[in-house]
Amino acid sequence: MTAAVAVVLVPSMTSAQSKNATLSILTNNVYFLSTNLYPNWGQVTRAGLISNSDYIKNHDVLVLQECFDLTACDTIRSGLASQYPYQTPTVGHSKSGWDSTSGSYSSASVENGGVTILSKWPIKQKHQFVYKNGCGADWFSNKGFAYVILDYKGNNIHVFGTHMQSDDSMCSSGQAAKCRGLSLDQWRQFIDSRNIPANELVIMAGDFNILKDSSEFSSLISRLGAVQPIKYQGWPWTWDTVDNTIANYNYPDTVKEPPQYIDFVFTDAKHSVGVRSSVQNSLRVKSSPYVLKGVTYNDYSDHYPVITEIQVDL
Repeated sequence: MTAAVAVVLVPSMTSAQSKNATLSILTNNVYFLSTNLYPNWGQVTRAGLISNSDYIKNHDVLVLQECFDLTACDTIRSGLASQYPYQTPTVGHSKSGWDSTSGSYSSASVENGGVTILSKWPIKQKHQFVYKNGCGADWFSNKGFAYVILDYKGNNIHVFGTHMQSDDSMCSSGQAAKCRGLSLDQWRQFIDSRNIPANELVIMAGDFNILKDSSEFSSLISRLGAVQPIKYQGWPWTWDTVDNTIANYNYPDTVKEPPQYIDFVFTDAKHSVGVRSSVQNSLRVKSSPYVLKGVTYNDYSDHYPVITEIQVDL
């Protein structure tokens, strides 16, 4: 009888570890454009640099965008496999490797969606969704989101990773923002259709291409039902045409193309019951110098990575 009582009173190690969890989520647009179109950006070289960097280590989940070039993306997957053994394919490349494909996926699209998720924790399910609306160059791609269900010490954690419509001179006035808004609505409808239990955490991360603190950002929070981090810290931008050597090379006129904060990690308002804190940090990280076409760079990508630590009771 005494032994039986002891078993009841002593919580399992898994339960104790799961309570008061701190999750580290990194999102990073890695700028792996297709080498068929852009062979001059050292995609594989930078994939190796990123894989060996300090900033990419010791997280629970990585959400990567612009993993368009499959060779570079496979390089980073293999380079990080020991740290993040559970991985998804690239959104929109094919239906292979996914538990489901929904939305407006087309095998005829010129470009994939560029999003992949790498995890320290087992992935129980992998789903991809392709947005219906697009303009400019993005109209030719399968942009959308990856959705995974993680097994975090016996708890389900739901993670979405996206790369939304880019601003593009080939889009008509206001069209890019309209496409993003319609995509947010599709995303919200998908989440609701999953009937996720209210006590299971939902995380939404990626390159939203929406300026922080803009009116469109307010619309994003409302339409997606997102909860912002309680604090933003670190570098004031995630895409910096002044400080970042790659972004500055592409956009030297920093008056017309000023720095932007467009990368985020949110939680879902309908699934944030146990969240006690969420702090987002934009990292101004620099790589060792490398030379491409006679020009020296010292950046891993044209975006800086964002790391968000979420303290949550599971």
